[in-house]
Amino acid sequence: MKPYLNKIELNQEKQIWTISGTFPLKIDAIQAHYTEMLEFLRPEKKIDLPFQTDDTKFNASISLQEIAENSITNNKTAWTFRIISEGKSYPIESDGPVSNKEFMPINTFYQYLFEFPEGIVTLFSKPKEITATLSEFQLVPDSLSGVINLSTTIEPDTYAAEIVFKRRPYSALYLFHEQEEIFNIGNIKSNSINFNVDLKNLSSELLVDSNNVIDAFIRLNALSIKKQHDFYLNIDSSIKNTVAKEVDLLTPTHSKLTSFVTGSNRLSLYFKKNYQEIVSVVSFEEDENQIELQFSLPKKFTNCQLVIKRRDNKAKLFEYYFEQVFPIKKGLLKSETIISRNEFLTGNINKENGIWDFFIRSTGEPDLPIFIPNTVDLSKNKYHDVFDNPFQARILKNGAQNLSINTIPAPESNNNPLKIAVMGSCFSRNAFNSSRYFNPDYKRFFEVTFTQSHTSIFSVLSEPYKGVNLEKYGNMTNNERRTVQDDLNKGFFEKLEKSNSDYLLLDFYPDVLRGPLWLEGGEILSLSYIMEQTGILNDLPIKRLLDHSNNDAFFQEWTTYADKFIEKLLTIMPAERIILNKGGFTTKYYDKNGTVQEYKIKMRIERNNYFWDRLNNYFLAKVPTAQVIDFTKKPYIGDYYYPFGHSFSHFESGYYKDFFREMIYITEREKRKSTN
Repeated sequence: MKPYLNKIELNQEKQIWTISGTFPLKIDAIQAHYTEMLEFLRPEKKIDLPFQTDDTKFNASISLQEIAENSITNNKTAWTFRIISEGKSYPIESDGPVSNKEFMPINTFYQYLFEFPEGIVTLFSKPKEITATLSEFQLVPDSLSGVINLSTTIEPDTYAAEIVFKRRPYSALYLFHEQEEIFNIGNIKSNSINFNVDLKNLSSELLVDSNNVIDAFIRLNALSIKKQHDFYLNIDSSIKNTVAKEVDLLTPTHSKLTSFVTGSNRLSLYFKKNYQEIVSVVSFEEDENQIELQFSLPKKFTNCQLVIKRRDNKAKLFEYYFEQVFPIKKGLLKSETIISRNEFLTGNINKENGIWDFFIRSTGEPDLPIFIPNTVDLSKNKYHDVFDNPFQARILKNGAQNLSINTIPAPESNNNPLKIAVMGSCFSRNAFNSSRYFNPDYKRFFEVTFTQSHTSIFSVLSEPYKGVNLEKYGNMTNNERRTVQDDLNKGFFEKLEKSNSDYLLLDFYPDVLRGPLWLEGGEILSLSYIMEQTGILNDLPIKRLLDHSNNDAFFQEWTTYADKFIEKLLTIMPAERIILNKGGFTTKYYDKNGTVQEYKIKMRIERNNYFWDRLNNYFLAKVPTAQVIDFTKKPYIGDYYYPFGHSFSHFESGYYKDFFREMIYITEREKRKSTN
């Protein structure tokens, strides 16, 4: 009772294939489908095909436009076909040779060929090998222009083109991008494209860090289908030695753009903040009561303020969420600020071994770091107590020769059993495991009241979904079934409130590596590894999946849900009783011989760590008095002999024991505070 194919016909004028064959049962539907695997298995993509039947014969129509709009632009897509009959699915097979030729339509991104691996009828949609080569190039302070040649025939007005600048999270992550800026070229007439980017329209959105690496692309938008594809700009050998140039930009203020050729022979740019030595310290004095600073400022600066910003690590870089602002008294000969020790770094916004940077803020100017000339000596500065706060601070010259602060914690200690609720992943939960690898005596100190595992904060805020019978799926452990059922049932906030937990331990792993699913009824589920591996994923009425192909877009949407999550969470659990485990994946591990090895997907791991930092930083900006466990700077790596399977998410035994000591330290410190 298998469906067999016996004929393939292509109508090039109508851009339709017709496939014909035989099947002895009643046909309810014929579908084309494929499943894509990136970081995780994606929901199945399927197209219902128009079909006709005559007794046991059938034929179905396949629209090239539908196939093109749903295929993958940067990889081969293997479309297979099935017949649905009385709720059962039958793959269409071939029991003999069926003739067809490769189809290479012009003005499209793909070429097509039917093949029959293991007898299964498969339509391969393969991206054409199109390259874009920069043959002329000019960079001046107000424009970037040139000529791009495409390695394919272009009919007039079949594509619209754009120049796209994409910012890497940091330079080593050359396969990944965050912010992008688009410059329209318009409809193109041939494969030779003249372009001119008006740099006066370049926004500061790409100017995130001090130095940003921007990759340049040409984006082709096919006008006949809803599809676009980005192509790196390769460098023609005739201009390779003339591409490297640097210009001071008119906008954004105090910025530079430098063009260069990458190791892959592509056009990239450094977009730099040119802020150094615009403002500087003239003199510095401090004692136990106050700090006095005098500055050299440009005359045009108005409404000046001194701003101190706390660094929050973002992989190998950092960003700022917290700041303190102090007035500057600007006179004819000098500008100065006097800060009382009673006001300096006060509040619950400090952290262990923190770094704060000083800036000058002025109307119409970016915040500028404060340069320290050799005439100002800070080398003998000492650590001073921070008023009403268990920290000490020291003002110093940082590696960029600018004014900064280091903070260190005041010493503390001691212990008692407490109730802990956990929301997150094995990064947090496995420290509370009594096997030898983890912490055999953890129950002397903590009782885990409940665990919400592998649940996205999107899902936590959703209504329950009752459309899945988990008993149907026998390939799950009891623990995995509980994890999925908890995600379906929701009820996290209710369980947290009823548990009377002393603390909530939280990590954002489920949102760092995976994504939420929206169902047709509006419910949101977490796309956990269990959903993926058990087949539940393909049985859900999925309307939308938010993945990590554009982490900046994911972050913007995530913050909206994070705000709602935080608002509701703080009605149940005081901020000081929330412990954020900052987490982070390891790029190295001990192999079975105890030798340190590096994961082959190191760059993807580093990109995920970078994004995890962004989520953590946002949460702590909204909940600054939350407790933090941060092992990102500690030397722990993975272990081949991890009890539940080797992975870049799983660490050597010492990680979990150190994590447990940190939990005891935090809870004992808070206990002492509450009794004072």
